[in-house]
Amino acid sequence: MPKANDLNIELIQQALAALPGPCHIHVGYSGGLDSTVLLHLVYEWWQQQSGGWPPLQAIHINHQLQADAERWQTHCVRLCQQWGIPCYSESIVVDTAESSLEQQARLARYRVFREQVKPGEVLLLAHHRDDQVETLLQRLARGSGPLGLGAMAQSHDQQGFAIVRPLLECDRAELEIYARQRGLSWIDDPSNQDETIERNFVRRQLLPLWRSLHPRLNQTLARSARLARESAELLDELAQLDRGDTRPDGGLSLERLLPLNPARRHNLLRFWLRSLGIQPPSEVILGRIVAEVALAAADAQPQVSWGDCSVRRFQGVLHGMDRPLPEAGGTLIPFANLEQSIPLPWGRLRTSGGKVPISRQALVGKELKIGFRNGGERLSLPGRPAKALKDLFLEAGVPPWLRGLWPILYADGEIACLPGLWVCEGYAPRAADDQIQFFWERTESAQD
Repeated sequence: MPKANDLNIELIQQALAALPGPCHIHVGYSGGLDSTVLLHLVYEWWQQQSGGWPPLQAIHINHQLQADAERWQTHCVRLCQQWGIPCYSESIVVDTAESSLEQQARLARYRVFREQVKPGEVLLLAHHRDDQVETLLQRLARGSGPLGLGAMAQSHDQQGFAIVRPLLECDRAELEIYARQRGLSWIDDPSNQDETIERNFVRRQLLPLWRSLHPRLNQTLARSARLARESAELLDELAQLDRGDTRPDGGLSLERLLPLNPARRHNLLRFWLRSLGIQPPSEVILGRIVAEVALAAADAQPQVSWGDCSVRRFQGVLHGMDRPLPEAGGTLIPFANLEQSIPLPWGRLRTSGGKVPISRQALVGKELKIGFRNGGERLSLPGRPAKALKDLFLEAGVPPWLRGLWPILYADGEIACLPGLWVCEGYAPRAADDQIQFFWERTESAQD
């Protein structure tokens, strides 16, 4: 039987001990039992810190999927006011047309987390051991490998900030005892009763029967998850060795991939795709990447796609993307302020960080716009005869799929430069104080 005193503020202290501090702490707060217990533990720990330091904030996300969602939002805001905890609350729209509502809600939720939690800060989430076991079984049913079977990590980095789960070694029954003994109030989500949702079926039908035969099932399955995660970490270390130094363009050299046996090839491909923020595909797709892209003829321009993701090859290097390429050309983007960066389809145009300077004076007074390749463009580079942009891209080793995305700066309708590549005749700076350097800060992943 769980003991109420197993849950105390030491869990919070231990969870934060490995982090550089003090730092801003955020708590994901849905209003349910789990997050209410977590927020109360953090609140009690926080009260013992000097002067309410470090800063604390609860984050409540209203998914608007239940009739009482507005009432739950009000409950969460009021409880935070009662405890003196700042609360950020946001209503979001979840795409209910997608096949997995649970996954779409999670993606929408994490978008808010990434907006609210800044690099160097920490987000505490209330997942517990029952959640870990359910996740393990769901992923086992999907045929996941060691990384997936490792389920949730106690702590990990998410785009510069830390996600920590202080309750991951606690059972839900412990949380309920803690909450009842302290008179805490929480919200019961009626969707948790819907057994057509896989997680609820596992929780309500499968696990109670299994636990009747194995009372320590939570502990043993959670241990399996930890061991699987350790194996996944070792496989990542092997993939690091197989990949070698990370290329500046994020690509994967075939010289590193092809000498490996099939198992290590697949391991390296999965690791490389995850490093780009791309969810690795099935074994079948991985096999196609090797056979149809990596081993294609030297003069081919092969690619394998799954969903919005794709892997392509150029000059002996694999490149991965998680978005479809936009159409070439498109609307010209006005560029009135030379000092201001502007958003582009894949990244931003910045006015610092480039290596090919352009004359500021040559641009002053002209109508400036950013455009993209339509085909047939010719460039007159200083001291060289005019040449087709297509041929210049080929000389510079620019992959074919980037050629239609590369921003082109037009001044009064003529091409002035391609940031980071070339400056045209008449736009080269004549003095050091006449220079400005445009830089295309490219993002190859939609998550960047």
